[in-house]
Amino acid sequence: MSIYDEAADKAKKQLDEISPTMCYAKWSQVSMHLTNGKTHSCYHPPTHSIDVNELQTNPSALHNTKEKKEQRALMLKGERPEGCSYCWNIEDTGARSDRVYRSGEYWAQNAREEIAEAGADGNINPRYVEVNFNQACNLKCSYCSPHLSTAWHEEIDEHGPYKIKDGEHNNTDSLNKGGLMPMRVAQKDNPYVTAFWKWWPELYKNLEVFRMTGGEPLMDSNTFKVLDYVYENPNAWLEMSLTSNMCPPKPILMDMLVSKLQKMEEIQIWEDPNKFNPNSGNNWYVAPACKNFSVFVSVDGYGEQAEYMRNGLCFKTLQNNVQRILRETDNTTVTFINTFNLLSVTSLREFLQWILELRDQYAKDRQGTKYIEIPDNGGHKHEPYAIVPKQRIWFDIPLLRAPFWQNIQILPQYYQSYLEEAIAFMEMNKANEEHIDYRGFKDFEIDKVKRNLEVMKGGSMFHRDEMYKARANFYKFFTQHDQRRNTDFLKTFPEMEDWWEICEEADALI
Repeated sequence: MSIYDEAADKAKKQLDEISPTMCYAKWSQVSMHLTNGKTHSCYHPPTHSIDVNELQTNPSALHNTKEKKEQRALMLKGERPEGCSYCWNIEDTGARSDRVYRSGEYWAQNAREEIAEAGADGNINPRYVEVNFNQACNLKCSYCSPHLSTAWHEEIDEHGPYKIKDGEHNNTDSLNKGGLMPMRVAQKDNPYVTAFWKWWPELYKNLEVFRMTGGEPLMDSNTFKVLDYVYENPNAWLEMSLTSNMCPPKPILMDMLVSKLQKMEEIQIWEDPNKFNPNSGNNWYVAPACKNFSVFVSVDGYGEQAEYMRNGLCFKTLQNNVQRILRETDNTTVTFINTFNLLSVTSLREFLQWILELRDQYAKDRQGTKYIEIPDNGGHKHEPYAIVPKQRIWFDIPLLRAPFWQNIQILPQYYQSYLEEAIAFMEMNKANEEHIDYRGFKDFEIDKVKRNLEVMKGGSMFHRDEMYKARANFYKFFTQHDQRRNTDFLKTFPEMEDWWEICEEADALI
């Protein structure tokens, strides 16, 4: 049994003692969309609106909304809130859901006492927080939307929504009606951002995971304000990250990020009277400003094909900036997020080769543990700080579900050979299990590609008309994409000429 399963077993017993539907993760994790005043707990429930009036007296209502408290009351009574249907559907099959698995995570376990004390009506400070401050972004990723990118918004304002079968795509009027478009106010006047900073000092006290997303976080001053705050108020328990396209519109923004990360890695000495340090047996800490900092790099393929999928990206600039992060910092990790869609398939082998080359160049085990001598502090003697080897380059390939016309399941079966070739390449370059190996591919990484292959094979289950419509929409969308953005699908993906013809034929048929 894995450590993950053991933690889930423990969490299941704890939850059952409260009620058969209780969840710790729902109250200890939050995603806050400050652009439009939306929030949700964990990633599965739909977002709902935050009452701006409630924020006047309770800024923690960014998380502790009336709707969430009503859902907590239902759980305490053993009932199932409708918004958590993702987990209920899984549990109805007899399997365990994220309600149990994520409740077993360390950050959820550490919030147990506060959750118990809060009951149905109390306010809870989440341990895992994800926030996007605004929609500012210089890219127009093919699967993205105007409510998440100012560049997309500008294009729709200029050219209108894309025409697809049976309707329009990325219509800002429809997005506005759905409450998704950002508020049309200056950032300094955004009441949700104002409430965040009012809540932040209290929220920060027990924060364990903090992620900044976007848009592009490097285009928002709040990102750097957070980094400054953490440096000035170090937290040895905190894991931090930001998600970036690594290709900001101004080079100085990358200079600022690297400079901030270097400061964050400085070894500091501080005393936290509220937290016990198990390593030293007292409340003194000798550590960087946070436990770990990760940069999640959004890139869905390799070279020109990556640029096509994420319009506005310069792949060479991305590569250079990733190299800067790895070369000019000691401990910051980089995780590539390949939102795996049908345009990612043919360059997957090159993408993995790039990961392997970076790991070979920056594998920390070549250097061994590095010790930094720490001067005595007011009569307190401190042991040298050890920078231990670790994996600095990671990747993930979560599947794209929407828009459906970019889903890998609508490709012909023979495209599965690209994933089979990639899996064979990973098996040939597998990590050595007999000792720590930061270069080769891990079993769980190989399993993720195998999972995507199995999902790809499931495309044969779709109804013929559904498949034809998706392929027709692919042709319609990317025909307009090329016209608006001066791109050329067939020049960029010459190996997919047959696919383009299949989609063109589908468009003519329906």
